[in-house]
Amino acid sequence: MKKVFSLVFLIFIISCKKNFIPSDSSEINIKDFKVEEIDFKYLITKSKFQYKNENQLINATLNTRVEKGNKIWFSIRVALGFEAVRGLITNDSLLIMDRVNKQFYKSSPEAIEKEFKIKLNYNQIESILIGNMIENYSDNDNILREGDYIKIEQKNNSIQTQNVINLRSSKVEKIIVFDELTNYLLTVIYEDFKPLGKLLFPTQHSFTSISYSEENALPLITNISFSYNKVERTNKTLKFPFNVPSKYEVKGL
Repeated sequence: MKKVFSLVFLIFIISCKKNFIPSDSSEINIKDFKVEEIDFKYLITKSKFQYKNENQLINATLNTRVEKGNKIWFSIRVALGFEAVRGLITNDSLLIMDRVNKQFYKSSPEAIEKEFKIKLNYNQIESILIGNMIENYSDNDNILREGDYIKIEQKNNSIQTQNVINLRSSKVEKIIVFDELTNYLLTVIYEDFKPLGKLLFPTQHSFTSISYSEENALPLITNISFSYNKVERTNKTLKFPFNVPSKYEVKGL
């Protein structure tokens, strides 16, 4: 039953979002196209952020700082600019300060897997957040040209990934990730590309996930959107402030 829900939702996402893919398709050589990815040493962003599921609706401002391949620092501010959450993700740790309840959570990136029912490493999380492909593509992938788009289908253990690339811009515009073991489904849409130096950056990100809990056979659908109003690349070393007050209660995720 869970797999049926996932497949139905996948069909719904593909058909009701942008009509990227026409019906005609043909195989294409890997040498006949390129995928332009965002390259940087440090990245600074600011965006309007919305998190929505059947129980919650959160609107906030999200500030991030990224050191490529090493760490993602983020700060979530709500009404009147109050910082509600500050977090830091690295290759081997996940740190979160809950400033509302004066609590500090320390865990590993595997906590993200527990929450979203999908196993992603740090580099994959970073790639999803900035609009790069999750995995490098190769001749072993199933690669098709469909109109003005390239569709790259990949499989890594139980994880199936479909990437849709616009041939004109050489940018990833859609990623679909499906885990056969957990029936987790994630669809990411990248839109409204704007110049970032000589590159293009998607200033609109839309995430839709479907997951299941052991207590409920019905799917939990979560929607997350980012609307960026600031994106900056820099070679200047950034600070990633994360000082936990001694009075905070330490908890695990």
